[in-house]
Amino acid sequence: MHLLDFEREIIDENPLSSQLAKTVMVFMVRGLFNSLQFPYVQFPCADLSGDMLFDPFWEAVRRVETCGLKVLGATLDGNSVNRRLIKLHNPKEEVYKVKNPYSQERRDLFFIPDPPHLIKTTRNCWQSKCRHLWNDGKSISWSHLTSLYNRDIAPGLGVRMVPKLKLEHISLTSFSKMRVDLAAQVLSESVSKAIQLTGGEEASGTVKFVDMMDKFFDSMNVHNYKHGIYSRKEFQEPYISADDKRLKWLQEVFMKYLSDWEESVEKRDGYSKSEKGTMLLSHPTRQGLKMACNSFVELVRYLFTIPHANSFLSQRICQDPLERFFGCQRQRGGTHDNPNAKDFTKTTQELRVINSIAKPPKRGNLSWWTKGFRRRKCIATCQTSSQGC
Repeated sequence: MHLLDFEREIIDENPLSSQLAKTVMVFMVRGLFNSLQFPYVQFPCADLSGDMLFDPFWEAVRRVETCGLKVLGATLDGNSVNRRLIKLHNPKEEVYKVKNPYSQERRDLFFIPDPPHLIKTTRNCWQSKCRHLWNDGKSISWSHLTSLYNRDIAPGLGVRMVPKLKLEHISLTSFSKMRVDLAAQVLSESVSKAIQLTGGEEASGTVKFVDMMDKFFDSMNVHNYKHGIYSRKEFQEPYISADDKRLKWLQEVFMKYLSDWEESVEKRDGYSKSEKGTMLLSHPTRQGLKMACNSFVELVRYLFTIPHANSFLSQRICQDPLERFFGCQRQRGGTHDNPNAKDFTKTTQELRVINSIAKPPKRGNLSWWTKGFRRRKCIATCQTSSQGC
């Protein structure tokens, strides 16, 4: 009845028209210390704006808090609707947190741009022919990656330096641009070291850029307690303290790198404002990276003030379960690729209660890890997204 009342209130406030719905907006609740992944409510809609999303979002927060869960954050991708929702909380300046009015202690609620989405948009900016990334006198060029790939596949060289690098990483299509695994493999430590070895001083700007993004994504995507040990990457180890050095790195090194980049482009003479804009990552991507760093650092430090919280996997802030949910929706439809609202609701009910069919699609834009996690006090993030019907 709790969910039905919520849906009925929203529908009553926005009477149905003859216009057909094109997308479905979904709020999902995800636990930060346990395996809770629950598609809380969905709304079919023809058009969606940040102004329309504002009231349902806070109503969802209120109801989740009423259920006894603590809502600490909202993970969103970087589309214009979500950016507008965040902007409505303070039109005069960029914000990454607000006070949660429905919490007893008036705790903060953090807006967290989805890290996998950020890594995709960063890669897309790097690959775009409309951009010519430049930082402190050094080019950050996609051609350095292309040259590495061509050299690596040349006959007679023996063992490849980057065996995972394939043609699909270089020649992107509209589908491959949405795949997180391709973006993460390109912006990786192995690619950074290979470009450093083959590109020399000319590619030093690209090497630093790839290395910075690799560490950023590793910090935000810790999904396993032992993967950091096996891969020998300290940035992929679980968080066990509010004084973790990665938090300091995000604030003092990574964000400084972004600020220095903007400053160096701004000081470059002989170029118009629009031309200088092409030397940087897109504004939504830069804004999202900074917001993610600020929100994540404060969220992690707050989590370790909770009694008995002695470890945290940062992958819990990502909206992979929401992407997986939509993937399962498409998979359940089979050849029926144009579901209506009734079909979507029926499949949602099935996915809520039957784990046997809730398997990720074989081909999708994310990788899914099925791991066991320790059960802790249920603290949630609210994740929002919309997908076409």
